Amino acid sequence: MADGWHSWLAPGRARRLAERVGTPLYAYSGPVLRNRCRALTRAFPDAGLRYAMKANANPTLLRVVRSMGLGVDTVSPWEVQLALECGHRKNDIVYSGSNPSDDDLRAVHRAGVLLNLDSISALRRYGRMFPGSRVSVRLNLEVGGGHHPHVITAGPDSKFGLAAEDLPEARAVAARFGLRIVGLHQHIGSGIFDPALFLEAFDPLLALTSVLPDLETVDAGGGFGVPYRPDESPLDLAALGAAVTDRFAALNKGRKKPLRLLLEPGRYVVAEAGVLLTTVTTLKRTRDRLFIGVDSGMHHLIRPALYQSYHPVAMIPERDGAPLRSFIVGPICESGDVLAEERMLPMPDEGDLVVIGNAGAYGFAMASHYNLRARPAEVLFDGPGKVSLIRAREGYRDVIRRRDLRPKR
Repeated sequence: MADGWHSWLAPGRARRLAERVGTPLYAYSGPVLRNRCRALTRAFPDAGLRYAMKANANPTLLRVVRSMGLGVDTVSPWEVQLALECGHRKNDIVYSGSNPSDDDLRAVHRAGVLLNLDSISALRRYGRMFPGSRVSVRLNLEVGGGHHPHVITAGPDSKFGLAAEDLPEARAVAARFGLRIVGLHQHIGSGIFDPALFLEAFDPLLALTSVLPDLETVDAGGGFGVPYRPDESPLDLAALGAAVTDRFAALNKGRKKPLRLLLEPGRYVVAEAGVLLTTVTTLKRTRDRLFIGVDSGMHHLIRPALYQSYHPVAMIPERDGAPLRSFIVGPICESGDVLAEERMLPMPDEGDLVVIGNAGAYGFAMASHYNLRARPAEVLFDGPGKVSLIRAREGYRDVIRRRDLRPKR
């Protein structure tokens, strides 16, 4: 898109940032984040938008999202707690945790947040603990989509959601405990580019609203696709928005109490607003390839290893020379520690920078301490001259988290 990372992280700025903060680091653009929020509110003016907090839970970014009028979709009690601490109102938070424990149910109920429950077991346990409560149910209508099997959250092989034929039993359990089913929810997956696929799942969800007399909200999720590869085109957000708006208006026509629509657009909000900035540490030529070793890896960005995901890559500076079959690899003791593979790049120098694009979603959020490596710093660009460190780089004690390692005498 026009406001991609090249528009706010010029090579000179990237170099100065690396010198000032060090690498590896995640850098985010406040203007890009706000632009994505605006695009969503323009396309879906009548819907309550819920940002997938699991994509990136940095408190500074959560406050930006809140300032743009978006609520959050949470999947754990601590996500609920952090969302509240960042100023999100409980009515603007939904909880869609999978296989919640009793402690999870208690914590979210205590916070006053509506729960999307996706099993008869969870519904029964919640009813026993909190009879008479309001609740939402998550359905699996067997329409799923996404760029990898691990991100498809509906369909016959998915662990998520109740089948449509389970609704009568869900209603019976709710009646036994005086629960009011006020919400109907589904999520089909992540990386949806085709509006027709979203609508294929949306239409049967709307058709089931008539069987729940206490219904107040319809919550439709499916992470809107973000182009990662050069040959990918953006989702036609305007077309999807118009189709969804028309369908929901038709559903509400003639209803005494109109239903409210919630949408969960997933990675779309933050993916393109972030990059991972790394430094070349090692160069190794083999018979048929070039390994470009960098100071980051799968412990900071696991998507390529976990989902075989593609991220755009740029080198700073851009070197001359014949392109070589290149693999960008990290310091982790795993053969799968590859950030980018099969890229045609000129030979860089040690000390050059590598920018991994579209890393704002599921980057830092999934980072780990594997191999006892620290997680990176995070920085926010929020206009000319406005650069803020929004998470400091971890040190040894942050990773170990213990102060009593020395043997006692």
